[in-house]
Amino acid sequence: MKNWEDLSLLKKIFFGFLILTIAVLAPEFALLIQFGGIEVAFAFLLIYLKPAIAWFEAKYSQLESRVLLAYFSFKQSASTKPSVFITQAAFCCLALFITGSAALSFSFFMPALLFNSVLM
Repeated sequence: MKNWEDLSLLKKIFFGFLILTIAVLAPEFALLIQFGGIEVAFAFLLIYLKPAIAWFEAKYSQLESRVLLAYFSFKQSASTKPSVFITQAAFCCLALFITGSAALSFSFFMPALLFNSVLM
């Protein structure tokens, strides 16, 4: 473990800014630094932030599962099957030509194209 005196100027500035930010958000860390030193303060900071870290890990795993679900849904959708894709794309282009509205034709035909396997 390095002592404070052994750190480079950039690291001292970074840790000093971090300590000042923590002192504004949680003033009890100033007391920990005074009595226990920087090592004790950072150890208690990790304990202090453990619920936030657990919350971020849970949100990350939820996001990862949703992205995987979207990926596998798209992979199994009709857009990967050429015959279905050509038929629905032709109807979408026909609706675009008849109505002149891209929003109307895409909003009507694209969900069925993308989520065909999810709905069945």
